[in-house]
Amino acid sequence: MRSVVEILSVINDTFDGLLGTIPCYNTIENWIKKCGLQVYETAGVPLQNVDYAGVVDESMMIGSEKLLLTLGVPAEHQGRPLNCGDVCVLDIAVAESWNGEGVAAQLRKTSEKVGHDPRYVISDNASIMKKGVRCAQLRHQHDISHSLGMYLERTYKEKSDFKEYVKLMSESKFKYNMKKIAYLLPPTQRTIARFINLSSWVKWSSKMLDIYHTLNETERKVFSFIPANASLIDELSDVTKCIEKIESICKHNGLSKTTICECERVIEKNLLRGNLRMIELGKCIVEFLRKEMMLLGSNVVAHNNSSDIIESIFGRYKARKSANKLNGVTPYVLFVPIYTRLINEKQAQRFDFKVALEDKRIGEIEIWAKKNLSPNLVQLRTKQLKKAG
Repeated sequence: MRSVVEILSVINDTFDGLLGTIPCYNTIENWIKKCGLQVYETAGVPLQNVDYAGVVDESMMIGSEKLLLTLGVPAEHQGRPLNCGDVCVLDIAVAESWNGEGVAAQLRKTSEKVGHDPRYVISDNASIMKKGVRCAQLRHQHDISHSLGMYLERTYKEKSDFKEYVKLMSESKFKYNMKKIAYLLPPTQRTIARFINLSSWVKWSSKMLDIYHTLNETERKVFSFIPANASLIDELSDVTKCIEKIESICKHNGLSKTTICECERVIEKNLLRGNLRMIELGKCIVEFLRKEMMLLGSNVVAHNNSSDIIESIFGRYKARKSANKLNGVTPYVLFVPIYTRLINEKQAQRFDFKVALEDKRIGEIEIWAKKNLSPNLVQLRTKQLKKAG
């Protein structure tokens, strides 16, 4: 918020005090919270008479807590991937950890807020989320990226050649990260959800394989494990290209009987004509897609089946929140509902800021925070240390 004040001050200086008195950063943050609370409390109204889908997920640890978000998005695919302007933030909840029953309770709460159940709920394959959707007695549409990553993991994780290659890559990055050769080292591999992000280092491996003959003697010695694993690299390259194509079809065109048939043709061409491992993976993905198709029933409308949008929203919140981990999730999380409302230009033009600011009071934000958020550890620390004086 201090940056906002600085920007407004520059505009004021440039245009002879056009904006008048510039509010302090605390005031601007309070405005965001007021508008966010007003949007959050009325989020279910636009969905009361329309079909919608839920998207639910928990964040990584924020301090000692996990943030659980439930979003409302169009049930019918929009002919493009979902963006933040398609989203209504229906529920914000915080806990030290979440279980299936807790997730189910929040999903039921969002249904009551809207006035009817979502047509289906999109989430990843985490057991907590699966149990939560099941306990809430809702239909579960599995996120396409996490699902395909899960089948990749089952196929390759314990294979000796794959484990050995990953080990050699990791060793090279550890040994030479401060050396002259570091400019050629592989990208960092994720510890969590590694199989959702194989493509970056598989592409690196393919490029290194192509240019290996142009490297100098020292570089060839360091990366000698690459041509030694050429067949595995070629296999993984074909597999990741196939996975990316399936994801692209589903995210851009939705999940429907038509797109599933298109995905099956891609699998037939790229996986079912490969080695035994690729065939096994292809069959698993086809079986998964056909199970997902059962959720469609006789409905000809394409479903959304990607939860990328909620990951994006988590990322935007984390980029703006306090870097002090002791703060945990603060009332500034109300930034999320107002952000999703204002990013859509038409919705932003219709939003009445004056009404929102007049309608909400700081005391209401404090009441909401006390009811929905955990105590701020920074404040608890300050109070406790004051006792020493």
